[in-house]
Amino acid sequence: MAKYRIGVTEAGDAGIDLNWVQKMDTVDGAVVITKQITHGLLDAVLEHQRKLIVHATLTGYGGSVLEPCVPTPDEQFEAVQALVDSGFPQEKIVIRVDPLIPTEKGLVKALRVIETCMDDGFRRYRVSVLDMYRHVRNRFRATGLPLPYGENQFASRAQLSEADAMLREAAAYWQGLGQQARDLRIESCAEPYLRYPIRCGCVSAYDLELLGLDASDADSMGYQREHCMCYSGKVELLSHKHPCSHGCLYCYWRECTTNLKKEGSSSGL
Repeated sequence: MAKYRIGVTEAGDAGIDLNWVQKMDTVDGAVVITKQITHGLLDAVLEHQRKLIVHATLTGYGGSVLEPCVPTPDEQFEAVQALVDSGFPQEKIVIRVDPLIPTEKGLVKALRVIETCMDDGFRRYRVSVLDMYRHVRNRFRATGLPLPYGENQFASRAQLSEADAMLREAAAYWQGLGQQARDLRIESCAEPYLRYPIRCGCVSAYDLELLGLDASDADSMGYQREHCMCYSGKVELLSHKHPCSHGCLYCYWRECTTNLKKEGSSSGL
């Protein structure tokens, strides 16, 4: 049995649903995940910073048809920088490129995001590859976007190999900045066919250590989906049962708040 309770906010966005704050006294630490670092989130993170790790999701598609109600990439990056400038430790911020779209244009966009963050010293990244559920494919069709995998739900092995190649290029960029290879962490969970990233859960031994807890208690008996590698002491801190307001086209919820419009392929997939 897990020694610790580690909260997560995977059921929504921690920046626009702050109900997780009320539960911080019930956990030993938490990983909060957001695409939008709001003023409320910033204040809450600073108040509880000893017990928190922040996953800042930055795909490069904010404000596009793919993520219509997400702040633009520039706005997102400025908000992450503001969090650091306000005193939150940079080593406890994970840049989450999720989802990564393994097409030629999608990988270029992801690489630019990672390189921009590397330029500012961010050294920890998590990637997850886009899943094209049937209802997601229908949304793509309704907006005129191409289907990156055709009628398939998952990327091909060739596309995943291209994603690995992009991540290796990102690592080379990091070293080109004069940084040590050992200081860079590019991670993934539940992505068994990606070869380059460190395979570990969103809550791992590394996270327990960052939170000042006993890293030897870590296991990989996560409960969410096949190939999940997360710590078994992970507990959800958000309880709402509806999609968030970002309206992302790839949302796993079947009923999504996305405003479907004919936009063509302007988001550059």
